[in-house]
Amino acid sequence: MNISTTIPFSVRLQLHLIAFLAVIFLGIYGKIVCPFIDSVTIIQLAMSLGIVTVFHLILREILFNLSYQTPKISLARFGFYLSIISWIITGIIAMIVHGIIYPTFPLGSHIKLMVGYWALGAGMLAQLEYAMFERHIRKCCLQQYTSDRLAKRLLESFMVFTIVPTMAMFLLVARYIYEGIITIGVGIEILFLSLFLVCIALIVARYWGKTLQEDTDNILQGLSNIGGGHFDTTLNVKRADELGQVAYYINDMAHGLGMREKIKEAFGRFVSPEIAEKFIQDYVQDGKTVKMGGERTEVTILMCDLRNFTPLSETLNPVELTELLNAYFSEMVTVIRSNNGMVDKFIGDAIMAVFGINKTEENHCELAVQAAISMRKSLEDFNDKHPNLPTLQNGVGIHCGEVVAGYIGSVDRLEFTVIGRAVNIAARIESQTKSPNPPILFSQEVADRISLPLIKVGMAQLKGVEQAVSLFSVSSL
Repeated sequence: MNISTTIPFSVRLQLHLIAFLAVIFLGIYGKIVCPFIDSVTIIQLAMSLGIVTVFHLILREILFNLSYQTPKISLARFGFYLSIISWIITGIIAMIVHGIIYPTFPLGSHIKLMVGYWALGAGMLAQLEYAMFERHIRKCCLQQYTSDRLAKRLLESFMVFTIVPTMAMFLLVARYIYEGIITIGVGIEILFLSLFLVCIALIVARYWGKTLQEDTDNILQGLSNIGGGHFDTTLNVKRADELGQVAYYINDMAHGLGMREKIKEAFGRFVSPEIAEKFIQDYVQDGKTVKMGGERTEVTILMCDLRNFTPLSETLNPVELTELLNAYFSEMVTVIRSNNGMVDKFIGDAIMAVFGINKTEENHCELAVQAAISMRKSLEDFNDKHPNLPTLQNGVGIHCGEVVAGYIGSVDRLEFTVIGRAVNIAARIESQTKSPNPPILFSQEVADRISLPLIKVGMAQLKGVEQAVSLFSVSSL
């Protein structure tokens, strides 16, 4: 990437036109105020400046073809630096050409021309070219991952537009002293006042620029924190200008995002966090109308139920029973989620979980069986940790098949769930997990898709299912 390939020739022609305007200004200025150039004809002056201008344009095109390989600065600033270099080199060449063509002129006349190129071109006009670079690059929608500091840009411009006019005044005073129009004392007084005012202006600019940079740094850091998920970020909004308003709206945005995360977190406690995220993405952020119903998909259903729960519930008061169930469910849900399962619902003391709803390439049958094994192990640990509580036992039934997954209910009260024959079969298989059968049973459809060591438990006639179903378990049980 370089300036020539990024910015078309029509735009670069406008940049070159600036160089012509500078030459015209220098020519007019020289004819009017310089006692030496005044003796030169317009044609001679145009020829000498024309040679320098042609060199300048060729030099700029060569520089604009240099490859942009430094990500630390933006492409616009890279072009700005190239423009400054071209003006500085052209000023030196102008001094040399001027000295060769007009050898009788004093050295000061040649230096004055070089300083004109440097002050007017590299100082002031390069700032205009910088703005043109930036404007076109933004118009072309070229992404710039490096940033130019706002405070630095303003301080640079302030310094240039303060120092350059002062330099012009110095040159003017020097000419007036040389021609005897003013005395040296008056010239020194003017120069002293100018220099003093420039110093004060630069001190004020530096202080103002430092304050601006601190505020912009705080805003950038705040945005970075918000982008990282720290929505409790609060920016100082005491500035009375646009940056203060920006900080205010950033705080408002952070508060809104924080509320969104809290809503999503609360929503995720009632449904799967993945489903909550998808619902917010589809129907909250994008503003779509909630689509009732669902789509057909193949998943693995896991049904888990506590054994002898009814007698247990009669021995505990409601508060103790609720605390026991919540502690038990917390253990089981952690295991299910760690195996990429989604808890569909709690049905009394039963858990219905779905594997494969996220449509990943993982084997959801094997994930469900692994979850069942881990749930049994977690239940053993749970009983060991709570010796004063009743010992819990559960059974797990697993089946794989096609279901309809989607939003069921009304637009005022929705529930995301899966419905289908596979759900009923999984529930019926779970009812077979009572002694002497193993506590984990699954169907032929699941057994065909897993690589764990299996045992065939036998055939069972499930309620509501016409044909007998083969039941399997893992050999480790």
